[in-house]
Order: sequence, then C-alpha cells, then structure tokens
Amino acid sequence: MFKIKTITERLKSLLYAWKGLRYLILNEDSFKFQLLFSGLFIIAGLYFNITSLEWCIQLIMTTLVLGLEGLNSSIELLSDYVQPEHNKVIGKVKDIAAGSVLISGIFAIVIALIIYIPYFLTLI
Repeated sequence: MFKIKTITERLKSLLYAWKGLRYLILNEDSFKFQLLFSGLFIIAGLYFNITSLEWCIQLIMTTLVLGLEGLNSSIELLSDYVQPEHNKVIGKVKDIAAGSVLISGIFAIVIALIIYIPYFLTLI
C-alpha cells in the first residue's frame, strides 16, 4: 500500500513538472514554435478525420519532439549556468542536444507527409 508521504511527494513532483511546462511555454521560443506546429497538425488531423493509427503515430511524434525540445532547453539552461562563457565542450553538448530535436523533427515531418499527402491529394 502507498504511504501518505509517498503520495504527497508524487503530488509535489507533479506541481514541479507543471511549473517546468509553464516555464517552457512562457519562455522558450523553440518550444513555442514546436507547440504551434503540434497544434496545426492536431487541427489537420481533426479536419481530415485521420484514422486511430494515424492519430497514435502523430501523437507519439508530437510527444517525442516536444519532450526532446524540453530536454534540450534544460540542457542549454544548465550549461549556461555552469559555464557562462563560451566553452568548446559545452558548445558540443548543446549542439548534440539540439541535433536530437532536429532528428525527431525531421522524422515527424516525414511522418506527417506520409499521413497527410493522401488526404491533400483527395482535395485536388
């Protein structure tokens, strides 16, 4: 059985997570950009009435891109705190984190094209 202390600690961790999400939405332009595109794809999914499988794939990719964008932002913030001046190694760490977002973004676009091109072709 769960202890009360464990439950309250989990609730606190949820509050910290919401605080982090709020920070991303209000302060990180890259996250806002990714969120905008996510919203556009959700609207497109609703408009074209995509299948359940297509929704699942789209939502998985959306989650992956947004999650990696959040991790990238946290790595950049921590790196800048630890080493405010330009540093070659910190620069590589930040580039690698950004590259991870880029990879997921590229594949998300490819998957979006696979899903939506047939729907767009029906409009012609």
